[in-house]
Order: sequence, then C-alpha cells, then structure tokens
Amino acid sequence: MIFDFAKPPSSDAAVAIVGIPLDRTSSFIPGTRFGPEAARVGSQNIESFSPYLLRDAAGLSISDCGDIALSFPTREAPLEQIREATSLRLQSGTKQLAVGGEHTITPAIVSVLAAKYPDLCVIQFDAHSDLREEFLGEEWCHATAMARVLDNVPRSRLFQLGIRSFSHADEMTQPGVFPFEVMSPAEAVRKQVGSKPVYLSLDVDVLDPSVLPDVQTPEPGGVGFRELVQCLAGFARLDVVGADVVEFCPRGPLPTAGSALVAELVRELALILDKN
Repeated sequence: MIFDFAKPPSSDAAVAIVGIPLDRTSSFIPGTRFGPEAARVGSQNIESFSPYLLRDAAGLSISDCGDIALSFPTREAPLEQIREATSLRLQSGTKQLAVGGEHTITPAIVSVLAAKYPDLCVIQFDAHSDLREEFLGEEWCHATAMARVLDNVPRSRLFQLGIRSFSHADEMTQPGVFPFEVMSPAEAVRKQVGSKPVYLSLDVDVLDPSVLPDVQTPEPGGVGFRELVQCLAGFARLDVVGADVVEFCPRGPLPTAGSALVAELVRELALILDKN
C-alpha cells in the first residue's frame, strides 16, 4: 500500500515519502513502528486537495518509496541505514519526507542535510523539548533527539514550538524555545530563518491528546489541528529542504481517526516540499 495521494516509487520524483518504522527506544507506549503503514491506510479517507494550502497533491511529483527495511545487528545500525538512504536521495536531488517511527530518526537525517547545507535551520513541533543528553542509558533516543540535532546545528538555528514538557527549568529560557505556542511565534521564526534552508520536524504529540491520543508519550495542554496546519502553511514560503512526521503510535490494527489525521499532515508536508 502507498499513500493514496502519492505515486509509486520513482527515481525522478521531486518528493519521496519514506517510512522509517524505528521503535527501538520507545519508553512509554510502544508501537511507533506501525505508524507509517497506519498513516497510509488513513490516506484512503482523505482528499488529495488541501484546503489550507489550496493545492492538490494529485498529479504532482510525489512518490511513496515504502519503508526502509531496518536491521539491528548493533544499536547504531538502523541510524546508519537512515543516513545512507537520506544521502542517496539528497544526491539525486529528491526531497525526503520521512514518516516515523520514533523521533530518533530526526538527528540521523539532519546530520546528512547539515553537511550539505551549513546554514541549515531546524523547526521542531513537539510536546517535549527532547534536550536530554541521555535517557535510560541511551544517548540516541526519542528523548535526546534535539540534543543530537544540536551536535550538527547551532542553538541559534533550532526553533522549538509547542513545547510543554521539560526535563529542567533552564530549558524553558533557552533561545529558540517557545513553550506552549505554535502560531504566536511563527512570524518571528520566519524572520529569523529568512532565506536559509529549513528542516521541519513534526512530532504529532504537539497536538493535544484529545485531538490525537495515538502517540507514544501523550502530554496534555497541546494545540489543535487547525492551529498546527495553519502554522505549517505559514512556513510554506520558507526554503524547506526536508521534513518528517514522527511518534504516531496507532492503537490496534484497524483504521482510526488518528490514521486519517496523520495522513493529512503527511499530505501538507509533501505539498510544502513540492512547492520549494
């Protein structure tokens, strides 16, 4: 199965959607490995036309390349596979939209893009700061994702929106951290980014659990769907060079409202990438 609004795999696609079903360090509710396929099922319930961006994904150069077949001979092996796949698409001129899987996929992808784009900016939508240096003995895990991004991107070019869970108080006052809000800081973020290349990382737990309960680590006090999508639409004018949707953790094998919701987010990001 592929996303309903996308085409089969193509070597000359402008945007490649790729599932990355990594679920190695989930610490609360496991199951993010099933996120990519559940989102594909949900895409059967949505239109290809976006009323937010006023564009139709049908007929555009957007292909679904399936999932990376991850292997685990070592802890680092799946991360290296992710880097290799990202590098190959970057070399071919194809923009990658990764569908996870846990948030650990993001720093692996960003490390490749940062090598090509030295002034890369990262905009993160998330409930959690993900700034721990280690968690449960892991330096590479969903709770350290942005700490590992900072290994390749300076603090001044990481923007964290919607955050409402911090490991300590100092995180709340770091530059580029915008607690609770996504819309109100958007214009300031756009101005700071300017013409620099941007990577968008969308952890779906930025949404309130009443909107999307199907996440690995739910956190109350989140944003609504329309607020999130309108903020994404405002970033469409930026030079977006890659994106991901992570931490969707479907409950059970049947299609759910969450499956369709995440499929719409994938559609929006695919349109943003195709536009740039």
